[in-house]
Amino acid sequence: MSTATFQPRQHRHRRRADMPLLGGIRPPIALLLILLLAVAAITALAVGGLRVDDTPQAVRESHQYAAEDTAASLRAGIQESATDLRRAAARYDGAPATPDAVLLALGQAYRKWRGTVVVRPDTGRLLAARGETVPLAGLDLTKVTDTAPAPLLVPSTAGTRLLTFAVVTTEADGRALLVASDNLRLPRIATRKEQTIEVLDSTGAVLDSTGAAPADESDEQLVALARQRAARARPAPGETASGSLAGTPDAKGVRRVAGYAAVATADGHDLAAPLGLAVVSLGSVEGKPGSLRHPALGLTAAGALLLVALLIAWFLVRVLQRPLLRLFLDARRLNRGELDEPVRGPRRGEAGRIGRALEELRLQLLDPARPGTALPLALCAVVVLSWSGPLLLLGGVDDSVRVPTQVVAGQRDRTDTAADRIRQALNEGYADLRSIAPALTDASVGKAEALLRTTLDEHERYRSLYVLGADGKVLVRVGEEPHRTGPDSLGASGVLLLNTSGKEPRIAARTALSAAEPEGDDARPAEGPVLIGEFRTDFLNSLLTRPGLGRVWLVDDRRRVLAANEGYSSFGALPDDRAGAVLAGAGKNAAADVVRSGGDPVVLAAAPLGGNGTVAKLGWSVVTASPVAWLHLDQNRADRRAVLAGVLGLAAAALCLGWLHVVVGLPLRRLAASAEALAAGDRRTVLYPVHHDEVGAVARSLELLRQDLERAARRTPTAHGSHG
Repeated sequence: MSTATFQPRQHRHRRRADMPLLGGIRPPIALLLILLLAVAAITALAVGGLRVDDTPQAVRESHQYAAEDTAASLRAGIQESATDLRRAAARYDGAPATPDAVLLALGQAYRKWRGTVVVRPDTGRLLAARGETVPLAGLDLTKVTDTAPAPLLVPSTAGTRLLTFAVVTTEADGRALLVASDNLRLPRIATRKEQTIEVLDSTGAVLDSTGAAPADESDEQLVALARQRAARARPAPGETASGSLAGTPDAKGVRRVAGYAAVATADGHDLAAPLGLAVVSLGSVEGKPGSLRHPALGLTAAGALLLVALLIAWFLVRVLQRPLLRLFLDARRLNRGELDEPVRGPRRGEAGRIGRALEELRLQLLDPARPGTALPLALCAVVVLSWSGPLLLLGGVDDSVRVPTQVVAGQRDRTDTAADRIRQALNEGYADLRSIAPALTDASVGKAEALLRTTLDEHERYRSLYVLGADGKVLVRVGEEPHRTGPDSLGASGVLLLNTSGKEPRIAARTALSAAEPEGDDARPAEGPVLIGEFRTDFLNSLLTRPGLGRVWLVDDRRRVLAANEGYSSFGALPDDRAGAVLAGAGKNAAADVVRSGGDPVVLAAAPLGGNGTVAKLGWSVVTASPVAWLHLDQNRADRRAVLAGVLGLAAAALCLGWLHVVVGLPLRRLAASAEALAAGDRRTVLYPVHHDEVGAVARSLELLRQDLERAARRTPTAHGSHG
């Protein structure tokens, strides 16, 4: 067909083909540029603006955690003392005894009070006394019995004493008041050389302290301020008020740090609440508190990302946006019937395929007879990954991260405190059994079961309580099934391990029904009935759970795991093989060290249960492991922020490049195939524009060209027929 036979249409229906503002290729490119610039700004501010802290958070937290752990031990001791005294007094409600007999039985079961007395609350007459003088002068004992007997702090010539009360029934005098006196003692744990731990009352008076004495008046002022903050804080119910603060540096630049914690929780039923006690841990920050491996990392990374963002935006505009815009203009020109100028589109990729198809269509209308999208997007992704990758690698632990000595010493002290907590809990459990054993000797089965039930309900430490006869058979039981019965279950009094394998370690306390049964080195197998209390494993696990302490394990003398604050294999070896060396070096005292070989750096600490009582002879220990990466150190904080910046960069690239691939790449590939089919002679397939964007505009133009070609094909036979 000659060019003269082609007649362009006169009344074509035209749609507005202006380039879209909210759709197409421009928004994702613009958004990618904006997001990368924002990530660059975040990197410069968050990473580049980080400075070395002269009071590292990890050091402040070590003192705060030390105060919290000590306060928890004091709180548990106060609660335990009141519970034990009240339970001992309750045994005489139905069977009154003489005051001397009450104190004798109390002294045989418990050895924790310095003095005990039985008095008449109305007259103040002393009925019986044991141990040191109990300071009762000036107390209105009638008010103590009118309300729930809460512990009191009372001054005496020997120092401040903690008085615990219980109402007891005696033979001759009826209702009397049982009072136990003790000094408020901090757990006797090892503290680092410069550390001071004090417990203060509501007036600020120091009741007990351990470690070095406060250096000067500024230390005392810092302690007073910490106590005031603990008193003013309003924690959530069930939680305790705690925190940390730093003093002003002295002439040598040394700064003192204090951690504080209230002994009582926000629970209104806490017996320690009326006492108003607070614990303060005081120490110094070493001369070189922290360091950064790459001080200029943030600014360097931000500058690099700025260049990357501009390069990617320029590349995408040049390789994708401009060729697509040229296609759009050429298609619209052909659609208007302007066929004289050839299509000069890109040479390769989907845009090149569409351009060649448009040129073929232009020639067909005259005679009726560039890189693709995937590669540019992949290149942009590689460029962003090359920037984010090094930052993401900073998430690994570097052996050069320096751990302050205060943090290592704090891990050791807290491990020692955890061991002391386990030791006290097991010894208290054993003392509970010794206190109720005499009452079970001649008791009926019903009365014995009621007494055991009361003890089980009062303490959450037991999973079961039961009495075994001389033949090892169960005479009475409350709680869960005993782990083991029979003659082999009989033996010497004390704390013991009932099994050496199985799904769950069974730790128990055992005592003969006679309270005079010897223990320790003088213990001998019981010849008569014995009382056994099996401890709940989750109770022991909860004692090992403390914030910021890392992973904690209770191990036996063969280093097998008996309890832990996380998942563990019963009777299995320590998960961290490196802990064995620290455990071996602990000896009779707690030890800690930073271990960097054999894996990620970790602060390991070990402490034997030690102390007095039957538990000390078991040879058990508490081991803790706190990864260096978990510590709130300057370098760790910088690494985490750098990793976050890398993740944000990858997320921005994935979002915007994925958006480009979905809204431009895939539709353009389908349109290229349709354009090639149209150029090859397919006039029947309708081209539907899916989106109102650049690709949709090209698709609409191609559809109009298809309609022109189809009309031209219908007119051609008619023209040839008339000529003939």
